[in-house]
Amino acid sequence: MSILSTLYIGRNALGAHQQAIQTTGHNIANVGTPGFSRQRVELASARPVTLGRISFGRGVAVDGIRRVVSDFFETQLLNVNSHVGFSEAHNRALAGVEAAFPTSGGIPSALDDFFGALSDLANNPGGQAERVNLIGKTNALGESLAQTRTILSNAQAQLDKDLDVAVQRVNDLLPRIATLNQQIATSEVGGQTANDLRDQRQVLLQELSHLTGATVQQNDDGQALALVNGLLLVSGDQAAKLDDSTLNSAGLRVISYESPNGITADVTTIVTSGEIGGLIAARDTDVPATLGELDRLAKTLVDAVNAQHALGFDLNGVAGGNFFAPIATVAGAAAQVKVASTVAADPRLIATAQTAAGVPGDNGNALALANVQSANQVALGNTTLRHYFLALVGEVGAKTQASENSLTFQQTLLSETQARRESASGVNLDEELTNLVLFQRAFQAASVLVRTGDEMYQTILEMVK
Repeated sequence: MSILSTLYIGRNALGAHQQAIQTTGHNIANVGTPGFSRQRVELASARPVTLGRISFGRGVAVDGIRRVVSDFFETQLLNVNSHVGFSEAHNRALAGVEAAFPTSGGIPSALDDFFGALSDLANNPGGQAERVNLIGKTNALGESLAQTRTILSNAQAQLDKDLDVAVQRVNDLLPRIATLNQQIATSEVGGQTANDLRDQRQVLLQELSHLTGATVQQNDDGQALALVNGLLLVSGDQAAKLDDSTLNSAGLRVISYESPNGITADVTTIVTSGEIGGLIAARDTDVPATLGELDRLAKTLVDAVNAQHALGFDLNGVAGGNFFAPIATVAGAAAQVKVASTVAADPRLIATAQTAAGVPGDNGNALALANVQSANQVALGNTTLRHYFLALVGEVGAKTQASENSLTFQQTLLSETQARRESASGVNLDEELTNLVLFQRAFQAASVLVRTGDEMYQTILEMVK
């Protein structure tokens, strides 16, 4: 071995520990960077040289810079993000539905006031003031039903807008992930690792999973493949595209899918996970179901009261017609509850008497109208109007509570998974500072070795002068 070998070992040691210090500094600088995985310089003993029967070490070599990650935790984070995305969107939507049914006032109070006015009229069937009051309470009931329906319809419309925002964000993410795929493959084709690019891609994939519930596979060349229920979103440097500009018969957005090779399809019912899945579930199932039940309540009320009103006689001794303006179909009924125009114009047409001969003191039909409140309605599953409404509110509340519980659970699971991921891959400043001191001392020692080799050379040169 020569003095040159000593200098060679010192030089390699200086380079290796300089890279280690640089990597440690990179970790420290990114301690607050979301999704950053700490990196570690892989130091290995350099291949020895053999002289005769003796092997002489040649110092240290850098075997690579490794990204410290757990594939299990990274995959789990993608899965949990999918569930959190769905739960957040679904809970937000159900909270909007629940807001349409206040704990006090609202439809129950309006129903009680309406039937209370009927009872007052039964006590004084010929009273003009009671008739006018009944018309006022009826209009208030119609307004309450219509307002509740408007709130629900607005909630559905907002979900549709939120869906558009989510779809546009997906369309922003997909080409960026494809670009990172290409950059990673290009960087690693020579055996290098694109650590920072992989971290950036993983952050985008987590957001994509949050939005769509996408699952991710990784090819041998390091490129990611993202799928949603078999739909290819990203493959290599190719990305699909979503479009929601088309509207269905209800005026709501339809999600169209265009694959990287140009194949198109309606995937509104296929994307069932992530935030988009939660928005679609609430928009197309939960809100319409509540609207349908509210409309059924309104139409049943109108039909039941009209049927009973037609059996009575007004102050003119004429058979009663419709008290409410008739409603043809269940759909949209809650927005159409109002007093028939003839009755609104002439309150004397309210049919309170059971017989024409009993006018004006006969209150038999007024009592029957008031008793509609407590009568079981076949159209409502043999329950009363009030009980049906309370069951509807209870169902909405139960769904919302279940959604809140699910969201809390998923958020807790996400926090725990993120904590485990940070424990495995995050930057620990204490550890990094310890490494920094270690690599600094090693660098200083290597510089002493180089200086020693130089002094040995100087000594030999002095000897030959």
